[in-house]
Amino acid sequence: MAREFGASIAIDPTAVDVVADIKRLTEGRGADVAIEALGRQDTFEAALRSLRPGGTLSSLGVYSGKLVAPYEAVHAGLGDQRIVTTLCPGGKERMRRLLSMVQNDRIDLTPLITHHFFALEALPEAFDLFRRQADGAMKVAIHPAGVATSDSLMRETAGVER
Repeated sequence: MAREFGASIAIDPTAVDVVADIKRLTEGRGADVAIEALGRQDTFEAALRSLRPGGTLSSLGVYSGKLVAPYEAVHAGLGDQRIVTTLCPGGKERMRRLLSMVQNDRIDLTPLITHHFFALEALPEAFDLFRRQADGAMKVAIHPAGVATSDSLMRETAGVER
């Protein structure tokens, strides 16, 4: 999916050690910036361990429990890394611009939607699937009004009306 959206390099965490691969790709230096958006302890730690000294970790994930930054992952306090946390930087204005891009067909986010549910009664199943990231779930769309056209699936999911 990352390649489909323009990434030149994609690393499969089920096939390789992500931290080691990033260090290899950066000739041992580490990443200048890492973004953690899943909200999981293991991806937070991997992102932190992937940073170069003086690097920045942008943590956008929503964590469901206690988040720990292991001491050794921050170069024993000598690495001068920065951890920035936020939810939707730019707030309403950024969201307005994103939705405008979707509405005006400047970006197609439908490939991110991996599962569709067509009844409100399916909410517990949909949230459980998304929470566990089971069955390749990336984004889950709920369409309580019934089957939608493929063109309206993204607009409905994004909350945009034409």
